[in-house]
Amino acid sequence: MEPRHISRDGSSITVEQAINMDRGTSTIGFPKTQNSYRTVPVPENLRYCALALRNTDKKFIWETHRKKDHPCNPTFFRDQFRKALEAIPEVRALTPHSCRHTYVSQMIALGVDLATVMELVGHSTTRMTERYLHVQREAQLNAAARFSNAFPTNRASLDSPNNALDLSNAI
Repeated sequence: MEPRHISRDGSSITVEQAINMDRGTSTIGFPKTQNSYRTVPVPENLRYCALALRNTDKKFIWETHRKKDHPCNPTFFRDQFRKALEAIPEVRALTPHSCRHTYVSQMIALGVDLATVMELVGHSTTRMTERYLHVQREAQLNAAARFSNAFPTNRASLDSPNNALDLSNAI
């Protein structure tokens, strides 16, 4: 990513390039699919991060340590990401790609529809986006509570031994 891909106010990031590896060297290429070209809005409370990345004199935001004006390769980026996380004891080891899984899961948990999430992450199909989705325990408990509220019972009548369902012979 180049600083020019981040809007001047930090409100969006335009994705129009991808890193390709050619004999161990990272080169700039095109995104995999047409859906990969996109403009991603940056949440207001994180725009300062986007602006910090934009305000660099480098050609690429993440450059190789060996060659000026050359993008870093994914392995180097992954190693730097891992080192940064190791400095934070409360955070478990993650890969940069796992952030996409977290993003998809969090967006769905917040009630964002699957089609919108699919477009934000640049997938061609909702099926691919669903592969990134990890339903959180809190969402499962919330679903059970919503079901319970939708279909209330008269618990007092169920607690009575004379009215209890006898399912012992049902199997």
